[in-house]
Formats: sequence, structure tokens, C-alpha cells
Amino acid sequence: MFTTRNLIPFFHFRNTIKVSLLISTYNFPEAIRLCLMSVTRQTLLPDEIVIADDGSDERTRNTIDTLRPYVACNIKHVWQEDLGFRVASIRNKALAACSGDYVIQIDGDIIMGRNFIADHVRHARIGYFAAGSRCRLNERITKRILQMSDYSPSFFNRDLIARENAIRLPIITPFLKRYKRTIGCNMAFWLNDIIAINGYNEDMEGWGHEDIELAERLIRNGVCRQHLKFCAIGFHIYHKERSREFEDHNMDIVYRNRINNVRRINNGISKHLQKE
Repeated sequence: MFTTRNLIPFFHFRNTIKVSLLISTYNFPEAIRLCLMSVTRQTLLPDEIVIADDGSDERTRNTIDTLRPYVACNIKHVWQEDLGFRVASIRNKALAACSGDYVIQIDGDIIMGRNFIADHVRHARIGYFAAGSRCRLNERITKRILQMSDYSPSFFNRDLIARENAIRLPIITPFLKRYKRTIGCNMAFWLNDIIAINGYNEDMEGWGHEDIELAERLIRNGVCRQHLKFCAIGFHIYHKERSREFEDHNMDIVYRNRINNVRRINNGISKHLQKE
């Protein structure tokens, strides 16, 4: 339940914590360009950007290097070999490279609203992680904007799906009903809380549910979830769905860890921290 004593004032966090923006990507340089350009419009910049690259070719690296002069914070590009969908692994490697206290995590196909970072920081609370939502851009507008150097969507765009997720009314966010959904393309957490549960579960490869599994272990370890509705607005760029052939395997891990009340997994971030 929300209580004002748990909400540390925004000006305090803004001046005392270091924020890392973690962006996951794979071979979608047009999207990562729009994503990084949305950083330049933020009312509050992160202290650093850490890009978790699951094996993209040189187009992505070239795009990132081209945009570095336009983004007023340090960009770290963490890359791993392309051996299939291994987002849990690359996120752990990127988290190990983060120097921030608080990590805001998105996907590289998210265009952030201008208050995205500020909203996450404003609602950051000790003992909580944040689960945001997304508004989706349809295929028609996506084809057009991927040819553009920059694009800033809004609630008034015609080509939106789940338009209600583009409404920003942060004053009511703390009082809304809590939802149980967590999506990895818009979430935030304290890095120490992630390290305590050993990060993402690298037994999960292929598309599906690594974010759910992480969120459930955080909760079992005493970290509460808060749902950021009507703030931290993100616009998801359309793309074809990835293969779901490993979805059942990954969901079996979720169920097994749920039944066994697992909080800390073995195959996680610790092996990457040891290399730092």
C-alpha cells in the first residue's frame, strides 16, 4: 500500500542517486537511433546509458557511435556473440557494467516520452521496483518513422495501439490499483536488489518470460512492485514477433521456481561481476 513516508522526495533522489539507463537491442539500428534520440529530449538525463547488445552486426555499433556526440551522457556498449536469443545473459553483462544505484530498463525499440527518466526517478522508493507500461505504434507509422532521423510521438498520434498508456497524469499514479504485470521494456530497480537475487536467470534462452521470473524472485526476496500507470510513457515501435519455440521451456522454469520459492538462482549475474 502506498504511504507518503515511503516516498522519498524527487529532489532528494535527483541529487543523491546515480541513474543508469539500460537499453536492450538486437539488429534494429533504425529503432536504437530513435530510442537514443529520445534521450536527448529528457527533462532529466540519466547519468549513463548502458546498451545490452545481444549480438548485433556493425550497423548497430556504427549507429551508436554516430549518435554519441548528440547524447549528453556516457554510453557504454556491451556486446556478446550472436548465439541465439540470450537477453538474460546480455542484460546481466550490461548490469555488471552499470555504475548507477538505480537502473531504468527499456528495450531499444522504445521511444521515451520526455519525462520518462524523471517519472521513474520521482517514483523510486527503497524496497520497491517499478513496472511500467507501453503504448504501441502500429505497422503503418513504423514504416515511415524508421526512415527518419528522429521522431517524437504523443497521445494525439492517430497510429497508436493501447492509447490510454500514452496519458500522463503522474499525480494520481501512487493511488492507483496495483497490477501484477511486469514487462522488461519498461521497468526500474535498485541494482543492489538485482544482485541480491543474482540477476536474470541465464537458464532461460529464447524468447519469453525472463522478466516475469526476475520480478517474482524480487518479490519473494521482499522487494515490492509498484505499477507506474499514467507516467513514464514509452512508445513501442512495431516489429514482427520473435520465435516462441522456447516459451514453454522458459515458463516451466517460472513455475518450478515459483513452487520451490526460489529467490536466488545459480546461473546469473555473479559470474559477470567476478570478471569486472
